[in-house]
Amino acid sequence: MSLSKEVKVGLLVTTTLIVVYLGFNYLKGKNLFSNSKVYYAIYNDTKGLNTASEVMLNGVSVGKIRQINMLPEEGYKVRVTLEINENIKLTNTTIGKLVSSNLLGDKIIELHIKEGELLQCHDTIISETEQDFQTMFAESTLPAINDARALTTLTTKFMQNLVENTDRINSIFTNLEKTSQELRHAVNSNKKDLSTISRNMSKISSSLSDPEIGIRPLLTRLKELTHEIEIIKLNELTLKLNNILSKLEDGTFYGHIDQTIVDLDRLLIDFRNHPSRYVHFSIFGTNSIFNRAKNKHVSIPKHRVK
Repeated sequence: MSLSKEVKVGLLVTTTLIVVYLGFNYLKGKNLFSNSKVYYAIYNDTKGLNTASEVMLNGVSVGKIRQINMLPEEGYKVRVTLEINENIKLTNTTIGKLVSSNLLGDKIIELHIKEGELLQCHDTIISETEQDFQTMFAESTLPAINDARALTTLTTKFMQNLVENTDRINSIFTNLEKTSQELRHAVNSNKKDLSTISRNMSKISSSLSDPEIGIRPLLTRLKELTHEIEIIKLNELTLKLNNILSKLEDGTFYGHIDQTIVDLDRLLIDFRNHPSRYVHFSIFGTNSIFNRAKNKHVSIPKHRVK
């Protein structure tokens, strides 16, 4: 049975449309011939995430992003539809983390599966968002940028002050140049005096280093003089000590001490036997031991306590 030309054209067009449809869905990330489950994740921002972006688990692709929809009733959050391989069992503690896949800002979703109750198809998983590279770079470079700005500001102020004080700086350099010229002139005019001073200093240093009249013989003589003075003082001290010891050995010193003790002993004996001679109490009269001492001579008996 031969087909007419019209039928052949129709079959060709139909086949072409089917292939185009399948290819378009494949490019969108839909796999019509695979067994997969659909889950949802809700994010505040999905910048860099596209349909057909991969869903990764431990570095292996286990699914793709099917749809990205806006939720006006939930504050314009974004619901992402994930098409996951049916062999991957998700739990109620599974986290779908939105991360950067490269430095260009493209995003993927990484799954972090933890123990928990199994989710059913069309359930929603927990969502998290990793800080993107651009934000991390901006935050890390912000202190350096601020320091650069502050340095630029200080440099600008310094240059402004430099420009404003140009005249002062020029006058300072002019004064320094004048001072150096005057100093050079003074040195040249007093060159003879400086030479004389240097020669005198040389003579003095040579005199001090002379072994006969220099500073070393002078120090030696001072040392000898000091030693002699110490010997003289020591001799004088020795003579005084000898005089004291000779007086002690002579016996006169001990005799004076013995006589003083004898007199003190007699006074104590007389005071004990005749206390009224020394102490007088009077209620009516004013006569005292001092008045009686003027009129009466008190004799001290010569007795010695044995």
